[in-house]
Amino acid sequence: MIKEAIVLLMFFGSPLSLQEYTVRDGLSECLKAKRTIERNVKSPHAREYTGTMRLACKKLEVEVDEENRIIRFIDDVDKVLGLERR
Repeated sequence: MIKEAIVLLMFFGSPLSLQEYTVRDGLSECLKAKRTIERNVKSPHAREYTGTMRLACKKLEVEVDEENRIIRFIDDVDKVLGLERR
């Protein structure tokens, strides 16, 4: 089934590439999960995370299976996030 959904996207590596993604129940739930991840990956001695991971909550058109797992992206994720290579 193709639908528009809020998706939590996790990019990391060098160069940054999309590694994980999940459909969330809404924007507030996605932002809550994003904050939780950001809090848990930073060093206890650092005020902020300084690594190469990037998290984003975006409304995207995706194809999902019966268990709401993403099969494929209909939208071009790089274009939506402004990560297109020139």
